[in-house]
Amino acid sequence: MEQEQAAGERRLPSRLVMGLLAVMIIIMVTCFGMYYRFTNGTTFASGVEIAGISVAGFNQEEAVTAVDRELGAFYQTPVEFYKDDYTKEETLGRVIQLVTGAEAVNLVWGQEDSRSWQAKAANLVGGNTITYPIDVTIDPDSRTRLVTEWNEKWSKTAQNADLEVDSHNGLVVLPGAPGSRVDVDGTFASLPQTVGKTGPIRVPIVMEAVQPEITADMLQNMGELSRFSTYFNTGEINRSHNLRKATASINKKVLPPDAVFSFNETVGQRTLEKGYLDAMVIVGNKFEPGLGGGICQVSSTLYNAGLLAGLEIVERHNHNLAVAYVQVGRDATVAWGLQDLKFRNNTDRPVYIRSVTSGGQLLVNIYGNTEFKKRIEISSIVDRTLDFETVTELDDALVPGQEVVNNKGQLGYVVRSFRTFYDQDGTVIRSEQLDTDTYRPLNRLILKGPDIVPAMPEKPVEGDEDKPSGPAQPRKPSPDHNRGNGDGDEEDERPLNRPTIQP
Repeated sequence: MEQEQAAGERRLPSRLVMGLLAVMIIIMVTCFGMYYRFTNGTTFASGVEIAGISVAGFNQEEAVTAVDRELGAFYQTPVEFYKDDYTKEETLGRVIQLVTGAEAVNLVWGQEDSRSWQAKAANLVGGNTITYPIDVTIDPDSRTRLVTEWNEKWSKTAQNADLEVDSHNGLVVLPGAPGSRVDVDGTFASLPQTVGKTGPIRVPIVMEAVQPEITADMLQNMGELSRFSTYFNTGEINRSHNLRKATASINKKVLPPDAVFSFNETVGQRTLEKGYLDAMVIVGNKFEPGLGGGICQVSSTLYNAGLLAGLEIVERHNHNLAVAYVQVGRDATVAWGLQDLKFRNNTDRPVYIRSVTSGGQLLVNIYGNTEFKKRIEISSIVDRTLDFETVTELDDALVPGQEVVNNKGQLGYVVRSFRTFYDQDGTVIRSEQLDTDTYRPLNRLILKGPDIVPAMPEKPVEGDEDKPSGPAQPRKPSPDHNRGNGDGDEEDERPLNRPTIQP
């Protein structure tokens, strides 16, 4: 009996071990099966959702069909934008960027492929879900279309504070006013952020205030920083017209701190459509009529005012030829798309440009905070003078032998210009070289008529050789032969077509 009992006790651990081994084998087989299923399967794992739609057990094609069905309904969702009595009917599909079911499913499939099989198994065992959202992105073109339409209806441009020169009260500050525009982020924030089931959507159109760039506080303590004037001939009608037009374009221009003024951007392209006329301009190395002649006197006057105000010069070019309205080294030519006058407001307060014409005077004042007023002098040194040549050209319009001085000629120069800053006691603070400029000489031009052709002797008639000939009769001179003696002394009889050196 005792032997049988001992044998039974030995068999009990064996059975326990066998049972444990069986359980372990089952677990291993199950785990391997789950590993194989979740790493090599062709369907989505349990608990997987795309935009709230369960795709568990779906292959990719089935998932695409289900997601496309949901997206189609989502895109047809009515959207009503409104403000006061205004409404704008749209659908989500016209406002957001469209995503296809295939794009969404492929993206999720790739993310699922990188998720561990243990995490997928946990979804199966624990009944947990993992949801992949489809983000909603506003379509940029649709947003621009809607915002442009709304801004045309309700936006208001902010009005900068301004300055006015009053003959009695001096410089008067005119307050500005805030503007308004569509708050893009605030408006479209009411739309769904992800794809999902939703009913009709009402979206309020939100406006936001736009503060003026220049406020009245910025224009306090303003005073004159500099002034510079040049003079022009009001008898030159076209040139005076162009000059006044450009002067008006830069008048009352306010330049914020650190902003760069561009003459070309401010005045705009000089065209016939904008009212500019032909007047003398410098083309290469000569003067000739051109559209917008006279503009450079405005830019040169402004350049000198900017120098005397202590502003930083960013871009400036000299003329090819010296001009009459400013000293050499102090001009500033401009040409649309090629040459510009630019300067920076290097103060921490706005500066104000006043440019006016009166009679034959062009005056530019620059106003700013008087804290930045400086004592400044501009000087130039002529390093070299360039002689001109005398050139003679044939002019068939003149009578034979006549000469007319069309242009008396003009010297050229190589010039260095400087700007010097002084303190209140007249002590030099610093001095800077501005530029080294070269001005070409303008050649003396003499127009000359055709050469005088000497009269040919008359050939005797055949058979008359033996006939005595009488004394030669003097020929009556042609009226043309009495005009001029070929030395140019009679140029006062013919008005000179000499261009004024004022491009």
